[in-house]
Amino acid sequence: MVKGLLQQIKAKVKKIPFMPFEQDGKTYNLYDMPDGFVIKGYLNLSHKNLTELPDLSKVVVKGNFYCFANQLTSLTGAPQEVCGDFDCATNQLTSLQGAPQKVGGSFWCSCNKLTSLQGAPQEIGGKFGCCENKLTSLQGGPQKVGGDFICYDNKLTSLQGAPREVGGEFDCHDNNLTSLEGAPQKIKGCFRCHDNKLTSLHGAPQEVDEDFYCSENRLTTLEGGPQKVGGEFSCGRNQLTSLQGAPQTVGGIFNCHDNKLTSLQGAPREVGGYFYCKGNKDLLSLFGLPKMPEDKEIYCDKALREKYDCPKSQNNGIYYKDLIECPAYQTEISINRVLEKRNNLNKAEENNKRRKKFKAGYAAFKKMQAEEREE
Repeated sequence: MVKGLLQQIKAKVKKIPFMPFEQDGKTYNLYDMPDGFVIKGYLNLSHKNLTELPDLSKVVVKGNFYCFANQLTSLTGAPQEVCGDFDCATNQLTSLQGAPQKVGGSFWCSCNKLTSLQGAPQEIGGKFGCCENKLTSLQGGPQKVGGDFICYDNKLTSLQGAPREVGGEFDCHDNNLTSLEGAPQKIKGCFRCHDNKLTSLHGAPQEVDEDFYCSENRLTTLEGGPQKVGGEFSCGRNQLTSLQGAPQTVGGIFNCHDNKLTSLQGAPREVGGYFYCKGNKDLLSLFGLPKMPEDKEIYCDKALREKYDCPKSQNNGIYYKDLIECPAYQTEISINRVLEKRNNLNKAEENNKRRKKFKAGYAAFKKMQAEEREE
């Protein structure tokens, strides 16, 4: 009878799964790890068809921790701390609850079913990738990221909750953004916000060390955008009628192709690379072009190339040096300088009239006050 009872008890006790892990000549079971255990190297649990993690919540991993390409729906059991990279991409995760709160390297949670970043570490030493999820907000995500922050291909309508500091590039393209409010203000890498629904650049970082891409949006103005871009600036395929608000200096290519520009007024003062303005059918002049290196090319529509009658480059562009020496372009510069001078004189005259009118009105007011005091 006692023997039968013991067999029944044993049958009811859940057998602890076994997943071997070797360190310092000893074999451990990942499903039964000692509290405070330190894994000296990396731990790779990827491609194991796991639906849940072994309980490593009191374990520290000194190297990288990989659990990508499984069937995980939760990060419960994830290590307490990971000193290297943490990669849980390509699972079925709907939440980051249970993730380690200290990650020294990069954190990857891309290609899941996340609708929120709640539970993510607040400080990441390397990159943070949460692209290809179902995120509608960045609230709860890390506030300091040492490398790139990559959140493209989600359902974001706002950047509220984005990190305050990003040490690399910031990539939020292919979302449903209508505003850049909440974006980090200083980016050491590229800033990519193309392929959204932006109608304004307000909230964009004012200084970008590398490239800035805002093409394929619904922009009608560049006001609010960065004023200094170290690399390429691309605003093509929008609804721009003016370049007012464009950066003052662009270190690389400036690309404003396929818009509704009628003038290049407002273009940067200096561009270090090529200048693309093709696909603006109502653009009838290149006046207002920024200062460029002589060997760089301007890519415009055929009608403009023929207008200035400059030799074509091998890539069907016009060299800046040839354009500025072109008689037709020089004539445009002279005419516009005269018009600009006339406009400035008209503005000065209008300002003088306003000042005189204000002085006359103020004098009448003071006279009325004096008369009232005498009464």
